[in-house]
Amino acid sequence: MSGGKSKTGGNSTRFEDVASLSAGEVLERSALLFPRKPALVYKEQRIPYEELNTRVDRFASGLASLGITKGDRVVIDLPNSPELVVSFYGLAKLGAISVWCNPIYRHKEVSFILGNSGAKGIILRSEFDGFDYLGMVRDIRKGFKLDHVITVGDGGDTSFEELSTHLRSGPPAVSIDPETDFIKIIYTSGATGIPKGSPYTHTQAIRSGFVYAMSLDASSSDIFLAALPLYHSYAFNCLLMQCPSIQATMVLMERWDPEEALKLIQGERVTIHPVAPTHYIMEMNHPRFKEYDLSSLRAGLISGYVPPPGLMEKIEREYKFWFCNFWGTSETGPGTLSFPDSPRIKRLTTAGRPHEGESIRIVHPETGEEVPRGTVGELTLKGWNVTKGYWNNPEETSKHFDDEGWFHIGDLAFMDDDGYVTIVGRLKDQINRGGLKIVPNDVEEELRKHPDVSEAVVVGTPNPVLGESICACIIPNEGVTVTLKEIREFLSQKVSKNKLPDELCIMKEFPKLSGGVKLNKYGAGGILELALKDPERVVWKKRS
Repeated sequence: MSGGKSKTGGNSTRFEDVASLSAGEVLERSALLFPRKPALVYKEQRIPYEELNTRVDRFASGLASLGITKGDRVVIDLPNSPELVVSFYGLAKLGAISVWCNPIYRHKEVSFILGNSGAKGIILRSEFDGFDYLGMVRDIRKGFKLDHVITVGDGGDTSFEELSTHLRSGPPAVSIDPETDFIKIIYTSGATGIPKGSPYTHTQAIRSGFVYAMSLDASSSDIFLAALPLYHSYAFNCLLMQCPSIQATMVLMERWDPEEALKLIQGERVTIHPVAPTHYIMEMNHPRFKEYDLSSLRAGLISGYVPPPGLMEKIEREYKFWFCNFWGTSETGPGTLSFPDSPRIKRLTTAGRPHEGESIRIVHPETGEEVPRGTVGELTLKGWNVTKGYWNNPEETSKHFDDEGWFHIGDLAFMDDDGYVTIVGRLKDQINRGGLKIVPNDVEEELRKHPDVSEAVVVGTPNPVLGESICACIIPNEGVTVTLKEIREFLSQKVSKNKLPDELCIMKEFPKLSGGVKLNKYGAGGILELALKDPERVVWKKRS
């Protein structure tokens, strides 16, 4: 690998070695190859592969005793932790399907996921970060046939600890076809604002992990910092699937903190650091950044939004490792990446190239005709890594997959003569805040329920760290004053915290397009332009 530090020796498992295996069998293989090697590092815990596999077997047995069987969907609503890893692989060994749920989700988002997936159970912490998750689920389950609430902590139908210890036998034998049986569903929000579940098979998940391994030239000698949430598509494939497949070590961060990340890189001698641009920026901006020894790092990845000019070069310079940008989605897993043979200029200025078994076309957004190299159009693709359709949502599937099987993402891009793709923007009306895509309608809908709000529109404004901020543009009812603090408090129990507005702009009226009906959000003289020019626009400052 040129442009970075060379790696030390290690076992290099290839996808071909495990192509016929299920995810549970991949973990068992790694436990046999490296029984005493640390699989997970979490706070004071160091969990070897043999012990991790044993924990998984016991938990799978406990789940089976509840009647969880092949094909059942079970929601995992946990932060990064050994319990999350054990839950996922325990379900995988039973042929059950993990349904990922972000712990910042609240009543609205969790209700939709439970209903759309038809989940039989949910695994969650009773309480986390001051929020009563068990209380929320108790309220929600009244409207669903939710058979099992499994809690890390007290109060559920049964506890994670009980299921993990009361049975000692292995899980029941289950016939799993890795190529056709689903292993997980990750929900993503599109331009319509309707969450869409993207199912993945065992083979798709395992092979996606190896795509990252090929990009990073990773092996069993590597130690990954798992700062990204494992329920996100990027981290799911790059960390939760890749590391156990190649017998690497994952250092788990329960929640993001830039200095804690720097401490872990130094203390655990982390070698690979896959995060979003926001994470690198926050680390480099930390006043003690230069005090930490980051010399163990040999490779890094970046994804989440189109990096601003100069950021890639700065990260490479400060961290002194092999580094590349890449592009992917919940529907595609890893889409385009750079590889060890990729020229430096391509790694730093493009999102990479298609990998083996994947095809990409850049097409005209209206005609669907392929455009010449170097011409901006809509990015479309198909291949083994692309989900075959959205879970229980044929209408959205038909919108995004054409008759020839091409998946239409809604992102704008161009491809150069060497096949490398550059992302230049998106067609979708979304806000990309710190790598998480926010659909304005989700927030607007709740804002309009505020008693002092007459009308509300949400737009994305430039943010040098997060990429975009959420700006709530509001027309208050006559004679009242609305503050950003009030708005955030009003929304805090209605939407997840990553959707809370960062900015507030008070307007008397919203401009409309020439037809006089549709709002002018992004055009000349539109809502976004007015918000950016407004000297009274309020920006939220987090208080300690």
